[in-house]
Amino acid sequence: MNKKSGFTLAEVLVTLMIIGVIAAMTIPSLMQSTAQQEYRAAFKKAVSMINQAVTLNYALDGRDATDYSQQNFIHLMTQRLNVMSMDGNFSMYTADGMWFNATSSAGGATGVQTCNANDSATPGNVCSVVTVDVNGMKGPNRETTSTTRVFDIFTIAVYPQKALPANVTMGQIMYQK
Repeated sequence: MNKKSGFTLAEVLVTLMIIGVIAAMTIPSLMQSTAQQEYRAAFKKAVSMINQAVTLNYALDGRDATDYSQQNFIHLMTQRLNVMSMDGNFSMYTADGMWFNATSSAGGATGVQTCNANDSATPGNVCSVVTVDVNGMKGPNRETTSTTRVFDIFTIAVYPQKALPANVTMGQIMYQK
């Protein structure tokens, strides 16, 4: 007698159904976690890009962020970043799909009127506040307000010679692992 061992069709289908149910439960949370990590990495990149623009401008022209009004700061960024298009007077899109919008320090995040070149990075010395949407026009287009649920819009404070996260929440997002 030949006795063949193997799985029946019913056993294979039950196994596939169990794998499908497990995948349906785990993939959405995995995708959400991946998206949040992408937003965090893009935020770090945006801060780095602005830092490079400010540092390069200081190295080449000898002018730091204290020398720029809102309009001039956008002009600085268009000179030092790879800008693809302008969206109004104070907004732009870079080649990697990020959207930047600069506001002057007056009425900004800290409510300061001017920034002082002698004081580099104290809370009252913000020269400009930059809002960045790290994925441009793609959703969710929501501002990040907590460290537990990260979205795609962040704020960056520009000091005379560097750029840093604009508030404590942004700092925690930037520096937490």
